[in-house]
Amino acid sequence: MEVVDFTHYPDREYQLAWLRTFLELTAAENGHPVSDVTDVDVERLYVQVNKFSLVRTGFLRGVLFSVVLAMHAPQICVTHLAHISVEVMK
Repeated sequence: MEVVDFTHYPDREYQLAWLRTFLELTAAENGHPVSDVTDVDVERLYVQVNKFSLVRTGFLRGVLFSVVLAMHAPQICVTHLAHISVEVMK
């Protein structure tokens, strides 16, 4: 297993600022005031993003890829998704 070098990650404050900007732009694009974005929203997204930041290779990456693909291409059969997952994990 590869050791993760966390020095390549932006610091927490930079990530929070970036995520706030992302949430505010998303809110504005959907017709909501940017003031609707709270510190709690930003912190919640920060936690979610960092839970998945270590997904690099292996089974979980294949599973996540299949789920995203299934959400955006529901006409693809489950058997095909399983095959794609195996290919992604190679």
